Amino acid sequence: MPHDNIYTQKQRDYLLKISILFLLFFILYGLKEYLTSFLGSIIIYILFLPLFRFLVEKKRWKTSLTAFFIILLSFIVIVLPFLFLSVLLTDKIVYYTTHYQEITKFISNIEDFIGFRLNDRATIASIATNVGSYLSGLFPSLVTGTLDVFIILGLMYFVMYYLLINNRSLNELVYKFLPFRKETIIELTEELKASVNANVLGLGIISLVQAVLVGLGFLLFGLPDPLFWGLISFFAAFIPVLGTPLVWGPGSIYLVTTGHSAAGIGLAIYGAILVMNIDNVLRLYIAKKIGDTHPLITMIGVVLGIPLFGILGLVIGPLMISYLLLLFKVYEHEFDGGALNQNPDE
Repeated sequence: MPHDNIYTQKQRDYLLKISILFLLFFILYGLKEYLTSFLGSIIIYILFLPLFRFLVEKKRWKTSLTAFFIILLSFIVIVLPFLFLSVLLTDKIVYYTTHYQEITKFISNIEDFIGFRLNDRATIASIATNVGSYLSGLFPSLVTGTLDVFIILGLMYFVMYYLLINNRSLNELVYKFLPFRKETIIELTEELKASVNANVLGLGIISLVQAVLVGLGFLLFGLPDPLFWGLISFFAAFIPVLGTPLVWGPGSIYLVTTGHSAAGIGLAIYGAILVMNIDNVLRLYIAKKIGDTHPLITMIGVVLGIPLFGILGLVIGPLMISYLLLLFKVYEHEFDGGALNQNPDE
């Protein structure tokens, strides 16, 4: 004999939703160490999806073969250079941390130039060690954390593979489960693509050009390690306003305080006129072609992202802020005098 359920339909609905959210919370909590894998797979998926669809739908390549090709291409173009830069930068950071006498010598030159003492040597050595350890921790380690790096990359490309081969059905799921009208979802999707392109491609191109210019400047004006400081400039250029002056500014001061005043002034002029202006020109051009992100969003995103995701937070942080603002926009469009009022039946 069938028994009546003690819950009403509404109660069952709430309990089911609570159960789903409860399980999702624990799954996400368990995978928190590998959250960058999922975020990275989504970012690379968005970047390479147009090429994937072109090869599959226009050139008639096999879906699985194209997915493997995109994975290999993204690894060669994005992941491998990033890992190489991480290893190179980490080695240099560790070197300067253990050879902090070079930093104290730089401080001594500044003290002699300005005429008074800034601080004691023990404090400077402690600061150099702590800063070096913090900066080293921002980059993935291939020496002490090889297994973690391979797990992160493997999980990222595993997810990305299935995103690619199921990209059309994925669109249907998005339309089905997102609580918005189809027109709003399309608009949201386009703006998310523009945000990824602006934060990854746009800022990446600007940072690369500025890094090359700073490295050339260090080489031309006789500063040591131009390649290293060029790489530092690449990551610094993601930070709005401050950016590359954090690198070529101290370089100029170093030259002046070591008796190379002409070279120091020359580097300052080079940085202020060429490096800074090329940044402004590229931002205007890229804003028209790809999209642009407000400097305030980038700054807040960097401050938020770096403690959570390490050096990848330079990209992921601004994206998170951009997505949040997009959701506010969607809410306003759907429920605050927008689509809901215009189409109450939907």
